[in-house]
Amino acid sequence: MNFSLLARHQRLFSVTCASLTLSLTLSIGLGQAKPIADISWLDIIGEGSVALLSLLWIFFLLVSRPPGRVTSALVLGLSCFLFSANLDLIDEFMSYHNAASILSMVESVPAGIGMFIMSYALFQWHKEQLVLNKQLQKRESALRQHHQVDFITALYSADYMRTQIDSQLQNNHNPEFSVVMLDIDNFDVFNRQFGHIQGDQLLRELADLILMNLRATDLACRYAGDRFILLLPNTNLQSAEKIAGQIKKAIASIAFKPCQSGESVYHQLSFVAESAILGDVTESLLRRLNQRLERFKQDQRSTPKQSGLNQGGQAHG
Repeated sequence: MNFSLLARHQRLFSVTCASLTLSLTLSIGLGQAKPIADISWLDIIGEGSVALLSLLWIFFLLVSRPPGRVTSALVLGLSCFLFSANLDLIDEFMSYHNAASILSMVESVPAGIGMFIMSYALFQWHKEQLVLNKQLQKRESALRQHHQVDFITALYSADYMRTQIDSQLQNNHNPEFSVVMLDIDNFDVFNRQFGHIQGDQLLRELADLILMNLRATDLACRYAGDRFILLLPNTNLQSAEKIAGQIKKAIASIAFKPCQSGESVYHQLSFVAESAILGDVTESLLRRLNQRLERFKQDQRSTPKQSGLNQGGQAHG
């Protein structure tokens, strides 16, 4: 769950609150409280659980999904269903006379509308999942180990990458592969300027951009902080550097717009690539990549150069 998403769902949160408030207002305004002896507590448990679960589903949607058409339709449909379920629950505490027929219609119609909206939303969610599954093929390589997924970027972690590199090194039939390490220049400057929430959002968007520039057989993982690592099977060093260069150009040309800021922020990327050599083990390969990237970053810092965080224009390499 990502609780920072709640701030981006203020309208949907208001719709849910309005559903609860309206159902409560209608029931109290049109009815009278029942004597305690007439209350069926068994019905309250059953109907109350439906209302509570509807509310919980809305909450989990708001902390799990970004804003969008599918999210809005799901929450709107559930809010309609919650309205009817809450009226049904409050009925157990209230008695109605002249307003009984009106409340019966008000109670049943929103539930039907809500189910229709949710059916549409679920169909759109299905189409969304088909697209995401294609992207997951690049994230997951040959295996699924969801406990090793990075929470922020939805890429796999460095530990998962190590197991995949091990597998490649042990594959005697097809040993040729390359590994690329990517680093976002001046990411710490961006975090200080715009905050960690925007920093996490930037990492998510850059992860998606990296995936868009990979092949179906490639694997992208988050290595640490603002550093990513790519496993490119059946790829020599020259081809790996070409792919990394394409990713670098793609990131440099995309404007990131932090919330509450009208400025466009562009980013530069540094990368190094290595191919496995005879006798390599995973840690030695990763060590060479880290050492080469650190030397490259030090050379960058010692050479007078425009910052990799550029506002209002294209990033310069």
